[in-house]
Amino acid sequence: MKVAILANGEYAEYKFCKSLVEYDYIICADNGLYHADKLNITPNLLIGDFDSVDKTLLEKYNFVETKRLQPIKDETDTECAVDYAVSIGATEITIFAGIGTRFDHSFANVQLLLKILNLGVKGNIINTHNNIYLIDNSIEIKGRENTLVSLLPLSKKVTGVSTEGLFYGLDNGEFEMGKPYGVSNVVIQKYAKISIKQGLLLIILAND
Repeated sequence: MKVAILANGEYAEYKFCKSLVEYDYIICADNGLYHADKLNITPNLLIGDFDSVDKTLLEKYNFVETKRLQPIKDETDTECAVDYAVSIGATEITIFAGIGTRFDHSFANVQLLLKILNLGVKGNIINTHNNIYLIDNSIEIKGRENTLVSLLPLSKKVTGVSTEGLFYGLDNGEFEMGKPYGVSNVVIQKYAKISIKQGLLLIILAND
């Protein structure tokens, strides 16, 4: 089951949200509801402490199942949305607009990709300019030719890195935290494949 989580990050003109029609279940994390309303989408679930949601908007969607969280808690609203998605059997989770002007929120959501990965679920974060994945094994990505793609370690070391379909190819290469030489590679085929033997590697498709 494909689950979309609408966060309250950067949406711009909402063009990247066209893919929402491909999802089986939509969760609004707190003020993600504002963006669902802008998109004229009725979510399946609202979750959050709703400290940043307009009360009139909440009333408009009072017919939607709602899980109200305590403002003081150890998890972010988006993490709670991830937990719920897993509990209902999600096999794939996409966090829409999980990155934006708040770097702390953005980085926290990138770390949620590790939680999703550890739970055996496919995950990614998408907004107008980025599509972000985290792997501990391999991934095949679909992208237009000349799409920028950056490979960045999220662990101290990433070893056994091999790629197909990228301009700067790697065969059993290695990345190390603090040396970000994997920035701004280029997809040169319709599909590209990236595999690693050990570590955690962020795959960032950039749309500039």
